[in-house]
Amino acid sequence: MLLALARAHADYSWRDMVAVLRSLRVELAGRDHPVGQAIDEAVAPLLTACVRLVRCGRRRGSIPPGPPVRDTAAAVVAALEAVPIAVAGRAPHDVTLTERAVRGVLGLPPAGLPPAGLPSAAPRSGA
Repeated sequence: MLLALARAHADYSWRDMVAVLRSLRVELAGRDHPVGQAIDEAVAPLLTACVRLVRCGRRRGSIPPGPPVRDTAAAVVAALEAVPIAVAGRAPHDVTLTERAVRGVLGLPPAGLPPAGLPSAAPRSGA
């Protein structure tokens, strides 16, 4: 679910209203400013959802243990926001790189590789 969110968010983040919100968030979030506070409140449900998904994924074993759940979820949100900015408008790489960043934050292997500790289906040559 978090990886699907990463892919969809990278596409979604370049719509006009999201671009305005993103710009305001970079400038004002975390500051003692009414707009910054409103933006923090608007993003809070995303952070709450990510906390829930990380906690659930760890319970199920699909996300490995790691840093505290809330810190991990905050890093997922940061990756969702930062990577599309860094590779603005370079589709499809913005989506691919956002997913890779979220996989890294979650401690997941790159797409197509087995989780750590599991043998791969085919031996890798030249490794």
